[in-house]
Amino acid sequence: MNMIPNNIEKVINEFTNKVTKLLGNHLKKIILYGSYARRRL
Repeated sequence: MNMIPNNIEKVINEFTNKVTKLLGNHLKKIILYGSYARRRL
């Protein structure tokens, strides 16, 4: 069950895509911290 609102999920996906394009193989992982990561909205 995905509890992240669509607009926030869109921003996260856009950020992930842009950083991945910029850093390529140098990027190891992106970690989301906070209430959304814990699914405590």
